[in-house]
Amino acid sequence: MATTITWKHTGYKHETAGKEYVSNVEWQCTGADGDATGSYNSTTVLDKPADSDMETRTDFATDAKIIAGVKAKLGATEVTRIEDEVKAQVAEAKAPTTKWAYPLS
Repeated sequence: MATTITWKHTGYKHETAGKEYVSNVEWQCTGADGDATGSYNSTTVLDKPADSDMETRTDFATDAKIIAGVKAKLGATEVTRIEDEVKAQVAEAKAPTTKWAYPLS
């Protein structure tokens, strides 16, 4: 089975006037393959578009549009790096290469 990667925003900061520009996004990239999971969390500052190009916050604040903005800001190379890291976490969870050992009490 292949790892399913999912991106979502977990919160954002926006201005309170005008079109209410969304400036900062908290987001998460998760991966799952059966019971094995992995995740990567971060915050990204979005560039402020020209007022004529900016959507209102109520139109922009969908998960798809916010994540598209985050991915565009990160760039394809960084998006791939993050997804590969999450996939590696899932692979490690499925078939651990290390484990903790504790002394018996």
